Amino acid sequence: MSTEYTVNSYLLDRLKELGLRHIFGVPGDYAFPMLDCIEKNQDISWVGTCNELNASYAADGYARIQGIGAFVVTCGVGELSASCGVGGAYAERVPVVAIAGHPTTQALKRGLSTHHSLHGDFSVFPRIYREITVAQALLTPENACQEIDRVLEACWLEKLPVYIQLPRDVGGLPAEAPTQKLALSEPLSDPTQLAALLESLLPLLSAAQCPAMLIDSTVGSYHLTQLVEDFANKSGIPFAASFTGKSAFLDETHPQYLGTYQAGMEGSAVNQPIESADLLLRLGIQHDETNAGRAAFDLQSPDIVDLQINSAAIAGSNYPNVTLRDVLMQLSQQVPHREFAFSSQQARTNSVPFEPQHDTPIKQDRLWQRFGHFLQSDDVLVVDLGTCNVATTVPMPARTRVVTQRTWEAIGYTLPAVLGAQLADRSRRHLLVVGDGAFQMTAQELSTILRQGIAPIIFLLHNNHYEVENALQEGGFREMHYNELQSWNYHQLGMVFAQMQKLLGLRVTTESELETALTEAAQAQTEGRCVLIEVMLSPKDIPSVLTKTINLL
Repeated sequence: MSTEYTVNSYLLDRLKELGLRHIFGVPGDYAFPMLDCIEKNQDISWVGTCNELNASYAADGYARIQGIGAFVVTCGVGELSASCGVGGAYAERVPVVAIAGHPTTQALKRGLSTHHSLHGDFSVFPRIYREITVAQALLTPENACQEIDRVLEACWLEKLPVYIQLPRDVGGLPAEAPTQKLALSEPLSDPTQLAALLESLLPLLSAAQCPAMLIDSTVGSYHLTQLVEDFANKSGIPFAASFTGKSAFLDETHPQYLGTYQAGMEGSAVNQPIESADLLLRLGIQHDETNAGRAAFDLQSPDIVDLQINSAAIAGSNYPNVTLRDVLMQLSQQVPHREFAFSSQQARTNSVPFEPQHDTPIKQDRLWQRFGHFLQSDDVLVVDLGTCNVATTVPMPARTRVVTQRTWEAIGYTLPAVLGAQLADRSRRHLLVVGDGAFQMTAQELSTILRQGIAPIIFLLHNNHYEVENALQEGGFREMHYNELQSWNYHQLGMVFAQMQKLLGLRVTTESELETALTEAAQAQTEGRCVLIEVMLSPKDIPSVLTKTINLL
């Protein structure tokens, strides 16, 4: 057994097995042995971020594209800073591995009052993480490799974050390289329950005259998108995405795709077929007010079928041990194709060319019309909250992937997330839509984006306010002083974070200037340059689609 192969090496090999190629984080003394091991690794690269919170956000964005993400920080100050991002990964079912370097095993056992500790109590940190991760491990000389396997298997299978407490002396201990693959087989359906579910569901599908499907993000997390589309093709049933379902990576050019279901938009072309369906299949739906809204609890359909990843329910009958994968495969085999009458949003997508109104100040409604024409097939679109989230309602070209955080809703998440997402897949064009308030939360990570040589196109909406917060005031829109922001010259940040030539910074105030900026951005992309387009907007300019739903938020 070679002493050069250590517990740290084992952990990196297992992460590599899961597809990981980058690890984010901030150097810290207790994590140095792990960082030294990463430095020597030929297959996994270290990506140092500006702080630990941003490291966890970047790992989240990376995981949404790559399938798993990871970060390394030091104990106490580092892992608590990162915990908000881990909480978001837990809320959104994103598989992230949180690795915290800790003092030596003896220091932990004796409760020595060292730096980064709470008077020597290091157990408080894994206790905190126990609430926001699906599995936790304290590595010891006796259990290190077995515990690494256990938590990584849980992370992959449950699509939830996990926590590894890595004492400084344990990581450097000799270990044997794994000889078998991780046990990553997904659970199988109980045959009796699956048969009973199909016995109830198939007659309902046969009798339905106007069925529909509503899809949420977990379909993408579990790589079931193709199975959903296969079932749609076979059955002829139209389908829509919830707000969070935009990250399920559905093909929005599909002829049966209805569009984005928006809670509270009564009578809309998308909501009407969902809410009037005589059989509604809800796939992985998260029932919250910003996603499925009141309609999640008040749909008029007489027959609602809830199909979750590992369970199902029909009219009060529960099937706790059936998988969505098996249900979709069986339905695709057994359901005959039928033609249903519906109106697809995609048929109306960007059918009218956009004509800029020269020297006319940019308004949000017009901005989003133009933005829809700018999107291309295979783009990755990362979208922050507030008025920016209207970008997710724009019909998407084929194979567009959307990364957004609609459940946890941490503003500022997306700048580090686009760092992670583009490192996960450099072959695609990445676009980020972010407001000035969210950008100020994590602005320093622009320097890491430039340092890593990746080149997203950043649309930064500048109105000097947390404008959506003004719109959320009780009693209607009120411009509150506490929602005001310090104005920055965002387009000039290239001079702060790197050489200016690495960043093409543009400020636009009119529709004609926006057109010119988009042309320049396209050219800069061919040169591999990051682009930041600072879009100057008037306060109180709220997109019309958002004003219709604001009372539900």
